Amino acid sequence: MADVTLLFGIGATKAGTSWLQYYLDRHPEVHLWTHKELHYFDALDRDQVMEQIDGLCDKRAGLRARMRDASGAEHDRLRFEVAEIDRYLGLLGQGVERPQAYVAFLKKGRKGARVVGDITPAYALLSEDRLRSMAALGPVTKFIYLLRDPIDRLWSNIRMMAGWKGGSEKDIADRANWIFDRWTRGEEKALAERCDYEGPLTRILSAIPEKDRFLGFYEELFRPETVARICAFLGIASRPAPLETRVHASAPIALEPGRRAIAAEALAPQYDHVHRLIGRIPAGWHAAEVGV
Repeated sequence: MADVTLLFGIGATKAGTSWLQYYLDRHPEVHLWTHKELHYFDALDRDQVMEQIDGLCDKRAGLRARMRDASGAEHDRLRFEVAEIDRYLGLLGQGVERPQAYVAFLKKGRKGARVVGDITPAYALLSEDRLRSMAALGPVTKFIYLLRDPIDRLWSNIRMMAGWKGGSEKDIADRANWIFDRWTRGEEKALAERCDYEGPLTRILSAIPEKDRFLGFYEELFRPETVARICAFLGIASRPAPLETRVHASAPIALEPGRRAIAAEALAPQYDHVHRLIGRIPAGWHAAEVGV
């Protein structure tokens, strides 16, 4: 694999990873799986293989249903996406770790692309040992971790969750406030885990050599100079990026002032952690609101 750079996009959730996938997937020197987020390593480490398989099967069924009404190029695209899920189920369904088979899965169909990768934000929650083992999968392995203002990231994450069941804007807003209130009571463990920057940053800084890690900020991502830095980090040519495009944007629902104050108090330590571990926080973060 000396001719290939292995890329892991490891988060954070709602910090620009979908846009990064959108951009890199259209780059001629990059080959990514057609479906974002493989969840290979977290499924294995957290004993969630069957849950991942169930989700993939549901997605497959949805694609198959759409195929019945599709024709021509659309039918062919859907058939390809179904076949890719089947291919991944063949790997994940074995339920045991097969590092070389995983790398071979990523490389299949690359047609000379210099970078292959897996963008799964949940990987930021993996252990330091797991990150080290991932870093050892290839001679050149790169990690990208994007951060977003803690309050904005939390509320975007909540709005995404609230929108899963659809409904009117009021329905989504009501669900978002309900999820937020559950988070304040400690009843949303997974959501709370994704609010932590100290743990992932500490593990990344320890496990991944500086030359192989890119730490960036959502607030600075949609700029030509940032895109150029990412391309240089990956060893690929910088190409124009759709800087005005937003991918998987959550419903535009405002965070009420009272709840914003609660979030600011709860997340205040995260601003300190980022400043301490990275050395700065970008303009536009709400640090002043929490006294940082």
